[in-house]
Amino acid sequence: MRRFISALAIATLCASGSVAFAQGAKEETKKAGEATKEAGKDTADAAKHIGKATAKGTKKAAKATKNAVQHTYACVDGTTDEATLKANACKEHGGVKVEAKVNR
Repeated sequence: MRRFISALAIATLCASGSVAFAQGAKEETKKAGEATKEAGKDTADAAKHIGKATAKGTKKAAKATKNAVQHTYACVDGTTDEATLKANACKEHGGVKVEAKVNR
């Protein structure tokens, strides 16, 4: 009888310990889920700010390009074209006319 009561007491203690362990694990799992949710929100906020910064940078670049100095280039077909870069000039006119250099 003593053995039975002892075994029953030990089994009760073990069972209550595993329940407490299970409850602790459940709480930790809940905390991990909340932390993951917060990390997701932070990532979304960071992406939003990156998007805004990219848009501002694009606007600045567009403004700089708009204010860039235009040069007039002579085209192969005899027309002229204005562009900021020589590579962009006279695309529809056969390219930029190459001027001959004189060697001295």
